[in-house]
Amino acid sequence: MEEHKQPELSLIPQDADDADLTSQDEEDEYDTELEALLDQTFADVTDYMTEEEATEYLATILEGGEIEHESSLFDRITPYVMENLKVTNYRPDQAVREASLAQKSMWRPGDGEISYLASNTLEVYLGTPERPLEIPQALKQIRQLSESTVLTARIVLGLWNIRRHNDRVSKNGSVPVLLDEILQWQGLQKHSRVAHPGANKRYTDGYRTEQKRRVLQDLTLLASCNVRGNCTITVRGKAVPIQVDGPYMRYSVVSRKTLTNDKIIIGFLVSPGDWISTYEQHQNYYLAEIDSQIFKLNPQNDRYALRIALYMTERWREQAKQGNFSAPITMSELLASSMVEVDERHMTTRFVPAIEKSLSKLEQMGILGKQICLTEVNKEQARWSKDWLASRWEILPPLKLIQEYQALNSAQKKRPRRVRAREVPKEKE
Repeated sequence: MEEHKQPELSLIPQDADDADLTSQDEEDEYDTELEALLDQTFADVTDYMTEEEATEYLATILEGGEIEHESSLFDRITPYVMENLKVTNYRPDQAVREASLAQKSMWRPGDGEISYLASNTLEVYLGTPERPLEIPQALKQIRQLSESTVLTARIVLGLWNIRRHNDRVSKNGSVPVLLDEILQWQGLQKHSRVAHPGANKRYTDGYRTEQKRRVLQDLTLLASCNVRGNCTITVRGKAVPIQVDGPYMRYSVVSRKTLTNDKIIIGFLVSPGDWISTYEQHQNYYLAEIDSQIFKLNPQNDRYALRIALYMTERWREQAKQGNFSAPITMSELLASSMVEVDERHMTTRFVPAIEKSLSKLEQMGILGKQICLTEVNKEQARWSKDWLASRWEILPPLKLIQEYQALNSAQKKRPRRVRAREVPKEKE
């Protein structure tokens, strides 16, 4: 496989003195690291394949392969983290979230492939529509799907939604996204060190290798996910069933050549799959507001909180259509929809306290506006865990989010409806 290189793409300007501290040797070391990361990522996902199969597979999931003439798009990006991000909230988005967080045993083998059936009846499978991955290779990728995969998807498609209508930073439906930009949205800090022993000045040598590798792996996994099944769209006020079957997301590697004719990766061009055009050609737009604080939750330490928060953003968007944010939800439904497995062995000693602590943390962070149990559960009696699972909870979004959705609904209602021109009878002569 051809070697790739990428320089550090700093999102925070450095002082001139700090920039001078980074030697050419260190830059070369960084380039070599990214080259190895990308090659290793592709090697992992194409294990079990012949060289011909791997080449064909990577060409498909990377859409345009490598592009060498789009670097100017990246020069026009001004990366920054805002308070909220409007992300795509379609049924394929929901299905891929569930598939990424599902227990691996919930993926079922079929005719030469393995797939996951989401709660909205869409199926997620890996590979390409023409050539789904065989079960051994698919299982390897399924084990790599995680909370990080969902976070990367939300960030990347949220940035796509922001930039898609800006002709300066979009091309053929795709937008540029920097690797460092995704890590910045995740709230990760760049590794830094002192210039030399005893010095006060520090300089950054970028994000950690494992952090960058995780993003590269997430993008490859997301491009490998395909969604198929029946969806419903609204056409002239009527519900119309449609079929989708294709990649969830596409991306291309964008590189440039150096004076020594080496290639340096500068970022990716990303876009949703063709399924989104099926929705939008009939003016069906589904977007949800997501608090940037969610992206900073640690996928390991805040696993329950993160899963609940990701689901609640979808639920609040659905509730916003009717304005019934206070509609209660049972704890069992909340856990199942959030893809949280109930730990029955340690239910009362560990699991319940962990879930309630996660809800409290989300409220303290302002990701939830309010969370309250509407059902009295007597934890003094024996076997109260069933009552807790059946308990009803009111989980409200922050007031600001409620106001934004109310304003959005009001704007949609005020849109003038098209009125057919009535036929005016001719006057009698």
